[in-house]
Amino acid sequence: MSLLRVVYYSRQRVGRQQEAIADQLADILQASIANNRQHGITGAMIMDHRWVVQVLEGRPGPVTTAYQRIACDARHSDIVLADQTTVDERRFPYWWMAGAAIEPDMGDLVRRWCGDEVFDPSRMPPRRLVDLTEAVVTAYMERAPVPVPRAAAQHPQA
Repeated sequence: MSLLRVVYYSRQRVGRQQEAIADQLADILQASIANNRQHGITGAMIMDHRWVVQVLEGRPGPVTTAYQRIACDARHSDIVLADQTTVDERRFPYWWMAGAAIEPDMGDLVRRWCGDEVFDPSRMPPRRLVDLTEAVVTAYMERAPVPVPRAAAQHPQA
């Protein structure tokens, strides 16, 4: 089955404080998990004090509709569709939506994928954005006992 993968980045508008970012991320994840579960979409997102990166995967119609809805969300601006490609399998098959804040102590991880300590998705190719998203979410989940709502941990069907 052909699936659509959409990768976008945008400027986040939820605030610069780590607590504000974490609170908004939790709210976004809760709504995303409910919507994505209903429509068979999986993916992941990362956020820091400036940027949001999100990867959506699923059937083309629902993914396109979800992206169009997300593009209108006032919690971010200057949205850029970095990639829209057909794939044979999901990169994030186990998460209706995973998410993590890029924390200040993740400098080594950011350097590895970005080439320096400055996270700027506009300077990264789409494949690296997907790799970085997966790496940040994985690192976050390894350090946090319950990083996302339980519904996200349930395995979606392909």
